[in-house]
Amino acid sequence: MSNIGASILETARQSPDQPALWVRGETLTFGELVVRAGALAQLLEQHSIGVDDRVAIISERTETAYAGVLAALLNGSAYVPLNPRFPAKRNRAILEQSGARALICSEGQKNTLQEICDGLPDLELILLPESAEPSPAACKQINADQVKPVALDHPFGCENGAGDLAYLLFTSGSTGVPKGVPITHDNVLAYLRGIRSVSRISPDARVIQLVDLTFDISVHDMFIAWTSGACLFCVPENATLLASRFVEEHSISHWFSVPSTAALIKNAGLLEPQSMPSLRYTYFCGEALTGAVAEAWSIAAPNSVVLNLYGPTEATVAFSAFLYQAGQANPPPVVPLGHAFPEQQMALFTYEGKYAGDGPGEICLSGSQVASGYWNAPQLTAKQFFKADDKRWYRTGDLGRYLPVEGFAYLGRVDRQVKIRGYRIELQEVEAAVRRVTQCDLAAVLPWPIDASGSALGCIAFVVGSAKAGALERCRELLPDYGVPSHITELDEMPLNANGKVDYPALAARARRGN
Repeated sequence: MSNIGASILETARQSPDQPALWVRGETLTFGELVVRAGALAQLLEQHSIGVDDRVAIISERTETAYAGVLAALLNGSAYVPLNPRFPAKRNRAILEQSGARALICSEGQKNTLQEICDGLPDLELILLPESAEPSPAACKQINADQVKPVALDHPFGCENGAGDLAYLLFTSGSTGVPKGVPITHDNVLAYLRGIRSVSRISPDARVIQLVDLTFDISVHDMFIAWTSGACLFCVPENATLLASRFVEEHSISHWFSVPSTAALIKNAGLLEPQSMPSLRYTYFCGEALTGAVAEAWSIAAPNSVVLNLYGPTEATVAFSAFLYQAGQANPPPVVPLGHAFPEQQMALFTYEGKYAGDGPGEICLSGSQVASGYWNAPQLTAKQFFKADDKRWYRTGDLGRYLPVEGFAYLGRVDRQVKIRGYRIELQEVEAAVRRVTQCDLAAVLPWPIDASGSALGCIAFVVGSAKAGALERCRELLPDYGVPSHITELDEMPLNANGKVDYPALAARARRGN
């Protein structure tokens, strides 16, 4: 494979009648998907948009979203996903920072265009493939009647080199300003080789997609399916809790989500034994995976391999894998991260950039999956990327240790180490204790209250469900007194961010309100 677009195009030409996408009740074959995406790609080419250009996409999980991604790749451009659930100001900031030349927009998002697009002189086009009605945004616009169909054998311009940009994904920055992560075709192809070294996928596979395009799990879902001739099945927004039923209804074979999604399904009583027999591979990534959730999942999906993956956006989806062994009477509190994919390297470093041996230390990554740096942010790049032994490394901000058999083990976040009454403690450790004593799968701990100097005076915990009586007393048996939460708040549901991870800022806002 020379690049992602060429690989998908080759698959479509070999198997044009094979189903490629199920979305909102409609199934598109590879031939139909490429023809629809190809029409948009040709339009981009006609307006001199191609290699080295970025194409932004704002859409719900519709045909527009997926055709837009593929159109950018067939055209040789990179795609930049915006999220309809993000505030307009955040989407505008991403659009500005990316320097996108075009924006592909679904009909459902047309009313947001004026706020996110007006006053951007470099944005040449607004593409509204589902509507002939103009948008109120002050931009040059091309409507549906200008999108002309193309044949499957059209000579698309997807002649990207390995180092050309495939997508530009923006993640939350510590300053509140989104930071862009540029991922190349070479990065993506290296990831696909890595994930295929620990799992299999065939043309008859059915791959579920539970996340928006702004979360890089979507990269795995789309590209592992479409470069393998498999079909992508998109769960509608706000239906994640019913995803296990979706698996049963559509005979899904491959699942990828954050652990919180599985914990929510488990807590809702929907993770019934042997309820998902069609699953063959399950991947979890993005958060610490508890053994209790992994075991419950294995019982619900008895035919599935369960892999705990690890890796930040900066290292292209996932970087390491650990195979969870089902049937454990006493599952581990947190499942290990395992070993790096064959072409990649993981190591532990001190803050000064020296090897920390088996640790503890900060987990750092090197190899063909690691991004070149942050988009137009040289200072941030210099802070997070460094050289050691002629290799370029990325600082993940995660603490870990190395075990000879299990590989790397996650110890928490560098930025979640706090001092309480002068003592340093890892909030991840407190969360593990709270989960254990409350027997609740979803638990979150915050330093609270915070004094005028910004120092933590204690911590508080939140759990979903009913905490067992005497939970705080049992915490005192597991934690030093300064690490015992002052109280445990029971929630009906845990606030989650757009990527399905625990929303700690929302919990902090709740703590400030005193409820």
